Amino acid sequence: MRTAKNKDKVESVYYRPEKRRCPYCQWKLKRQHTLWHKYIFTLSGQYHIFSQGYHCSNPECPEAGQSYQSDEAERWSVPECSYGVDVMVEVGYQRFWHHRTVAEIQQSLREKVMISERQVLNLLTNFLALLRAGQEAKIASLGEKWRALGGLVLSIDGLKPEKGSPALYVVREPQLGLTLKAEILESGDQQTIATELLEPIKSWRLPIKGIISDAQESIRLAVAQVYPGQAHQTCQFHCLREAGRPIYEADRAMKTQLKKSLRNRLSYAWRLIKGLPADNPYRPVLLKYLRCLRFTLLARGLPPFELGGVRMMKQLAVLEVSLERARKKGGIVSWSV
Repeated sequence: MRTAKNKDKVESVYYRPEKRRCPYCQWKLKRQHTLWHKYIFTLSGQYHIFSQGYHCSNPECPEAGQSYQSDEAERWSVPECSYGVDVMVEVGYQRFWHHRTVAEIQQSLREKVMISERQVLNLLTNFLALLRAGQEAKIASLGEKWRALGGLVLSIDGLKPEKGSPALYVVREPQLGLTLKAEILESGDQQTIATELLEPIKSWRLPIKGIISDAQESIRLAVAQVYPGQAHQTCQFHCLREAGRPIYEADRAMKTQLKKSLRNRLSYAWRLIKGLPADNPYRPVLLKYLRCLRFTLLARGLPPFELGGVRMMKQLAVLEVSLERARKKGGIVSWSV
């Protein structure tokens, strides 16, 4: 059976509009009714907030039916939420700046406010919505920095988790490390990218001195459509990756051949070593070497600079030196299979 919450000691706070007179006829505003009231949890405690609605009492005023409310009351929390803005900001700060999990955030806030993991997730959603809504104002406030840099550099790229799924397109300003626009697009065609990504940025009327992308055809066409004549450069990382692709393909073929030649021998060696008596002192050492060899076969690369086959060869060379050293000491009579 659920126990009723005792809210007798919760402090009540009443708000009336900051305006005392009608902005049209200057008559004094009078109280009409309570627009809303709710209990709000904040980092400093719980409060019962009342927002009072006022209206103009002049029957001849053209805005006589207009209701006025307190802006200060609206700053306590977002609609349909019983937690204060300070709690929402703290949740977002811990998640995206300190990279804490939902459980860790909930645990750290329990001493100040009663909250569940589900409510932490809801506050994260509200935080991201407010962050997105305030993005344009944040960018507009950086006017002095843009002028000092001589203009913006737009970096455009898209990420599609799998074929047929919507793609995430992001436009960033690499000079300041600032995200200008991020949209999940069902289609990555020229018109969609131009309409959803580039035209909103162009409407801000900020100076553009260059654009960088991965040379995707639809992005190139969209840039030419929205910013005709603007300098557009291919990302250097993508250029290096494409230039190194033949080397990467050769390295992958070498790695495949190495794995093919070693796997059968490893299986044979594994059966031989597992057949040794349990009290054999060399048995755990040899098993450890085999595990290292199997782990080496899983080596992966990241083109254009990290090649999986080269990395595998280096690790095999280290194991070979170790085995040769052990054989010379007389610890292992034979290790070649």
